Amino acid sequence: MTTTDVRPETHTHEPSPVSDVALWTSMLLGPFVFLLNLEVNYVLVDWACNTGNTWALHVAHFTALVTIAIGTWLGVVLWRRSGSGWPDAGAGAVPRARLMAALGTLGGLLFAVSLVAHWIPVWVLGPCLRF
Repeated sequence: MTTTDVRPETHTHEPSPVSDVALWTSMLLGPFVFLLNLEVNYVLVDWACNTGNTWALHVAHFTALVTIAIGTWLGVVLWRRSGSGWPDAGAGAVPRARLMAALGTLGGLLFAVSLVAHWIPVWVLGPCLRF
């Protein structure tokens, strides 16, 4: 019994216009840093309440916001390098790179806005408010 390849198209390997590691970094940096910031603030809030110092919470939020902004900027740079077009339905390395770069950019913006929303209660309410 013989086997035949039933795929109608021939497979040609198209090189990616940008690094796969950079694409994954731009996509995953925002959510990872956002969740890490939640954990860091969970640990710091009792100390900040007991000592009355909120500077550590502000430093954690600011550092996370800068890191998310770097990931978002990386997504923009990768999107421009991959052709600056919106992802289409085509297959290949270029549409995949455009999609991943666009997701990295838009996801970074979403997590940056969410981080600022989590930072506002530190400014307004303080760390000692308990329900």
